[in-house]
Amino acid sequence: MTGEFTMAAYADLLDAVDDADVEPLTVREYLASDDLPERFVVLRHDVDRKPGNAERMAELEADRGVAATYYYRTSTFTRERVQRIEDLGHEVGYHYEDYVRASGDVAGAHRRFANNLDVFRRACSVDTICMHGNPLSPHDNRDMWTEPGAPSFEAYDLLGEAYLSMDFADVTYFSDTGRTWLDGDLKIKDETVGDSRKAVAAATTTDLATLFRTGELDRACVLAHPSRWADSLPELVSARSKDHAVNLVKRGMNLIDYGAANT
Repeated sequence: MTGEFTMAAYADLLDAVDDADVEPLTVREYLASDDLPERFVVLRHDVDRKPGNAERMAELEADRGVAATYYYRTSTFTRERVQRIEDLGHEVGYHYEDYVRASGDVAGAHRRFANNLDVFRRACSVDTICMHGNPLSPHDNRDMWTEPGAPSFEAYDLLGEAYLSMDFADVTYFSDTGRTWLDGDLKIKDETVGDSRKAVAAATTTDLATLFRTGELDRACVLAHPSRWADSLPELVSARSKDHAVNLVKRGMNLIDYGAANT
């Protein structure tokens, strides 16, 4: 089976990182380091759906001696799942959406967050977090940290947040959101460094692997959603169909926003 978002394609991407002598890092390692490697890639996975895919991806990485960060939502979290990921040598974090769930109430969001973080920490270590983007909500989960008077990451004994605490002026960011590595209007709630600020760009996984192999990427962050990466043709077709449907919704929302801005 061929395709740009298959486990085989992801394995080739990892091989490209190794070929280029680029050091893989978890988000925890990046935020905790006082002396980052000259060349590195932060590998991150948001487990929005299909936690079984996350485990297969984690096993693929572990077989290559690579550690990555896996952010679980409350809907994909179980003690057994996250402990399996940790046993494979990976970092587990909380993929929070408490501000959206609290309808933009900061105090309510932090009460939810504290309770959910406690549940996670009973099963695994959690040192970093990452917001879950909901394109259907007017709220951005990151705002629960930036509103005046909001608690700090230190209040929860956290190193930081995968979007808010990384230096994207220094680290080139790539996300598979929208089934493309290119930035654009399909990444409504995704923190991106616009194409105009990137020295390089990639549309396909093959393109991204080539950037590593040719030495054009020194410091990068790669977000790959396990639910998007398939092991079989039926799964690949299903994932493509779901992405296509979501992309239509996002494009419609962008048209609505554009129309509102010009009235």
